[in-house]
Amino acid sequence: MSELRRLPARIAGHLAWRARRAGTVLADRFRRGDRTVTMTPPVGLRFGNWLYLWLQAHESSAAGQPWLVLEAPGMADWFDAFPGLRELTVARDEVRFHDRRVWGERFWNQKFGEEFSRRALDAFIADVLAPHIPVDDSDTVVVNVRRGDYYAQDHLRARYAFDQAGYIADALERIGPAARIRLVSDDPEWCRKHLGLLLSHHADEVVYEPRGAVGNFLAVSGSRKLIGTNSTFSYWGGYIAGVLHSDAQIVMPRFHARTERGTDAYHLDPSWTIIDGYH
Repeated sequence: MSELRRLPARIAGHLAWRARRAGTVLADRFRRGDRTVTMTPPVGLRFGNWLYLWLQAHESSAAGQPWLVLEAPGMADWFDAFPGLRELTVARDEVRFHDRRVWGERFWNQKFGEEFSRRALDAFIADVLAPHIPVDDSDTVVVNVRRGDYYAQDHLRARYAFDQAGYIADALERIGPAARIRLVSDDPEWCRKHLGLLLSHHADEVVYEPRGAVGNFLAVSGSRKLIGTNSTFSYWGGYIAGVLHSDAQIVMPRFHARTERGTDAYHLDPSWTIIDGYH
């Protein structure tokens, strides 16, 4: 235990969660309650990842098989924006002994067309998310650039980093000229410095969104024209935009991460424009 305490908090928290999971495997085989709980780790997943778990809970519950997602730190920030998510979530002290447990981790219900269907996805969006998202029917192109820990931490950079400037230049050509671009990112200053000239060549006006995570998500998911990057935040923006707009234009990179299974994203909607390369 003393060695575990010396590790960085996020790593230590995840290892402790894995140890608890291993310790309950035998007991889980005998749980026969009438509802299932997805046991989320305390660190490692964020809003885009959680949405795939809530999607699974929504689909199963709608089919008459109650399913909830264990509340994790950070979830509460999203409940005010999307109240229906709270109804699909259970606090740790409200988990019953006989609740069936599901410990994900490998794919986390993120494989489009295999672990979830378009029908289930659209129903979840229509019921839980879309009613709370302002719809932007203009020709504004929203560009969502994920930076953050993907580029700040060496081990994540090695896994997720790619040529964002080259990809975005290609994506802008695919989507066509625009009067206005809204740049949404967790690092707008980097984008202004490294993408500003490129963006200004494709639009008369470029706006850098200053808002936080919730505001950024509303801007991305309400858009009709979206260029995303290799992030579940972008993917969910694309899913939702496709429900809100029958003529949505969604561009995403095929690259997601360097893993033992390859580099292609398994989250992508095949109706999107998918760009290869740049990694």
